[in-house]
Amino acid sequence: MNPDSVSGSEPVTIGLWVGDTTTPNKFLTAQDAFDQQREATHPEDVFILDRCPWCGTRILPANWSSVRSDYGVQAEKDEFAFYCPRDECRFHDVLPVAVVDQHLYEKPPTFVLGTVDKFAQLAWEPDSGRLFGAGTGNPPPSLIIQDELHLLTGPLGTTVGLYEAAVLELCTGPDGRPPKIVAATATIRRSAEQVRALHHQDVQLFPPSGPDARDSFFAVPDSGRPGRLYLGVMAQGHTTGRGAVATTAAMLQGVHQLPEEHRDAYWTLVAYHHSLRELGRTVTAAGDDIPAQLRGLDEGAGVRVLGDVEELTSNLKRAEQPVLLDRLEKPWEDPRSVAFLPCTNMLSVGVDVKRLAYMLMQGQPKTTAEYIQATSRVGRHRVPGLVVTYFNVTRPRDRSHYETFIDYHRALYRYVEPASVTPWSPPARRRALHAALVILVRHRLGLAAENQAGRITGHRDEAERIADALAERAAAAERGTTRADAVRADVRTELGYLLDTWYRQARTATTEGKDLYYRSQGKGQHNLLKNFEQRYGLWETLNSMRSVDRECQITVTGAGK
Repeated sequence: MNPDSVSGSEPVTIGLWVGDTTTPNKFLTAQDAFDQQREATHPEDVFILDRCPWCGTRILPANWSSVRSDYGVQAEKDEFAFYCPRDECRFHDVLPVAVVDQHLYEKPPTFVLGTVDKFAQLAWEPDSGRLFGAGTGNPPPSLIIQDELHLLTGPLGTTVGLYEAAVLELCTGPDGRPPKIVAATATIRRSAEQVRALHHQDVQLFPPSGPDARDSFFAVPDSGRPGRLYLGVMAQGHTTGRGAVATTAAMLQGVHQLPEEHRDAYWTLVAYHHSLRELGRTVTAAGDDIPAQLRGLDEGAGVRVLGDVEELTSNLKRAEQPVLLDRLEKPWEDPRSVAFLPCTNMLSVGVDVKRLAYMLMQGQPKTTAEYIQATSRVGRHRVPGLVVTYFNVTRPRDRSHYETFIDYHRALYRYVEPASVTPWSPPARRRALHAALVILVRHRLGLAAENQAGRITGHRDEAERIADALAERAAAAERGTTRADAVRADVRTELGYLLDTWYRQARTATTEGKDLYYRSQGKGQHNLLKNFEQRYGLWETLNSMRSVDRECQITVTGAGK
């Protein structure tokens, strides 16, 4: 996009809203991080944006530089900004990108990329509601794009569903029009029930089904590109470890015997594991057992020397992840290329390396969705993919999959498990319903400041309407079942208990001439609402109201804090 051709007075900006383990969330933290990189011999990518999106110039130099302008970061105690170090670049003055939370709240961007765990911050951070237009005069977000919808299932999806109720209320404008939601996934069943539980709306599948499964008008099979071949291996009469070593060595040596013009696509072997413990065994074997096995496989073409072995797991530092992905793109002749890549399910989401076409799946994953997502990381482009699944002979489930291998793979998507999302169940409500209520009170009623919790008594009608809206969303999630009315009544009753307690604490604070806070401050605090444990079962959760000697305070937290 040419910046000179954009009309309008407001710049188009983009923001990243993620946890502080990925990028600093505060200006002071960002300043400290930049000061460290400014002194580092080899600066690391600690701010996500490693290159200028316009011209490709590195934001931080590869090596230490005495020239301050070589560092395209402006980090102060009350400011953070990117700029392109290249003088001739159109974005030399500033890049319209924000990665620090305080920056996002001060100047809400046009487009926000975030992770669902950040929803918990809405109950904690006074300024977080500005992302939804609170106190800014901006309209709330009108488009929500939810990628990888299949991941929002189980405990995570259940918790997110309650926070989603608050988020969707914040995104609903004064006219009552909800935002448009686009949810994407390649592996899902019973999507209507999952979407209704998460977003309280009916789903419209795209592309829609047509009279011919191979031609829905919007989508047809691409017969001009190669597909992916699956091969099952189960070593009878051998221990699991011995069979895995022999299989891995055979796959590595087989590529070495290919003509050189065909080696590159299969030179890097991806070994997918379901736990760090299993991965550790493979890494240990790669240092001794696998090279020893390779030496016994020479058939005249020479023995392959196992090159660099790299791990792709959650233990890999975030700054090192793009470096590893860049190395995976290197051809096999390059000394920096990776020969063997043991990995966990970090590979299955968002990794798109064109070269990868060769995978060893260590055991059958627990779900078919994970199996599809993981194996689809290889053979994604013009090279046919080969997936070898090594089954553990001692596991009945692995043996069952091996015995039905062909039928299972001929109808793979038929076996995708339905998602289980129950955000309005009693255990889920005990853990997060209070957080949804506080989020809406803080950011819908203009009571965002920490010491404004007690002012809810002046907004009782609005607070009751918020409780009604949440109860209606609970009923919408159960629409079409006999539980809808009962869930609506239960949710409204629990919200009434929470509001009554809140009102009572606000009156007590006012009587004593003190402020009621959302978050506890200082030391020497004692609990005022211990009866939550007996009456509502909420004490073990993240909702508690507390007091200090000087001021009455209320603490309401969310999952992930």
